[in-house]
Amino acid sequence: MKTSSKNTHSSARLMAFILMVTVLPIANGATIFWGSLSNDSLYNSSGNALDGSFSFEIGTFVTGFTPTVANMDQWQGNWLVFDRAAIGQGWDPGTQTIDSGAGVVHTPTGGSSSSAALPGSVFEQGSEAYLWAFNSKVYGSASEWALVYSANTTDDLFGAGVWEFPDPAMTGDSFDWQTRDLDTAIFGGVENTQGPGNFSVDPGTFTLQTHAIPEPSSALMVLAVGVALRLRRRPKAHSVH
Repeated sequence: MKTSSKNTHSSARLMAFILMVTVLPIANGATIFWGSLSNDSLYNSSGNALDGSFSFEIGTFVTGFTPTVANMDQWQGNWLVFDRAAIGQGWDPGTQTIDSGAGVVHTPTGGSSSSAALPGSVFEQGSEAYLWAFNSKVYGSASEWALVYSANTTDDLFGAGVWEFPDPAMTGDSFDWQTRDLDTAIFGGVENTQGPGNFSVDPGTFTLQTHAIPEPSSALMVLAVGVALRLRRRPKAHSVH
């Protein structure tokens, strides 16, 4: 059984929470802090630490779309970005740290204060928040992705589900989403557990690992073999005389 670390915060982030509620004016919406701790282990499919070519986005998918390995080529077209971290903008490969800084406001209308979010995007209360790590969003053999989320819906210390968008009306509240709270991989690996995708090295102990996207020709071959096996297993029809 995995132990949730949702109540574990760095001292700097904890100080930010204290300032938010005691010194700074109340924000017009709830503030979401997100990122990784400096001792988290973030790897690519070869077992190397993620470098500056990788970016990280948190967000959700449009209503009615469920991301799976079978529809990976449609993820980008159905993805709603809530915030993004890239090298020099919240992502430090040297310390393997993702830091949202002052946080992102989940506005009273359900939107995002981040410049990475498209105007008009709505992140509804209770909708799943995903972390998408990638070195390219182009669906192809050169891309490495990890799409992960938290299946833990238990309320956290600050009153909302873990990695779940809160009530937009919760003005002034703060939430802390850490990579260590993520436990389920749609693609890639998370919390020492490998999910779908190609990798050559299993680090054994890791917080997040990106996997390589199979080449389209390989994916088609696997699909064709699967169909052929199913056809061979079908019982032969007997002719009626």
